[in-house]
This record gives sequence, structure tokens and C-alpha cells, in this order.
Amino acid sequence: MPLDRKHGDLEIWDTILEKAEKRLAKWKARYLSLGGRVALINSMLDSLPTYVMPLFPILACVIKRLDKLRRAFLWKGNKEEGRYNLVNWEVVQQSKYQGGLGIRNLRIQINRITDY
Repeated sequence: MPLDRKHGDLEIWDTILEKAEKRLAKWKARYLSLGGRVALINSMLDSLPTYVMPLFPILACVIKRLDKLRRAFLWKGNKEEGRYNLVNWEVVQQSKYQGGLGIRNLRIQINRITDY
């Protein structure tokens, strides 16, 4: 945890994004089902920023980059070729009871963490 940095420093979040990208490169998403990719997104790609959020406020540009990574992994896997997003990202982020896939919305999660 880089505690010597000032709040809002983009370098803190760059290391988190690099870790996420490295882990995504290792996974063979083409062999995973959609449910497997959703489970990996919820377990790893959401836990990295959640661990740092209570100490350092997440920037809007970081949320945008994380959502882009998560969307790409969900729909494309590790393939470089373009595919269409089958469902709107806001719908994907809804709970399973509301018809979504249950992927966490980082903007809502920020409010929950800061409320404590």
C-alpha cells in the first residue's frame, strides 16, 4: 500500500490498473464461460480497487478505465478482435434479481465506503 503518496494521486491507481491488466493477460478467457468471466470480474477486478478506495479517493478517469477493462474482458475475453457488447453496461451492473449480471458498480460502491 503506497501510503507516502498524496490523496488523489493518479500513480496510485496506475499501479492498480497495471495489476489488473497483468492478471487479465494471464487468464485464458476464451476457455471460460460467461459465468466464469463474471465470477473473475467480481472476485479480482472489483477487489483490487475496493482495497485501496477507503484510503485514496478514486478518480472518475480511473473508474472509466476500470469499466473499460471489465467490459472488454466480459465480452471479448483476451481476444483483440472487436465484438459487440450484447447488453448495456448499466444493465450488466444491476443485481441478478433485477435482470443484470451482478457486476458491481464502482460509483455506487464509493458512496457505500465513504458513508462509514
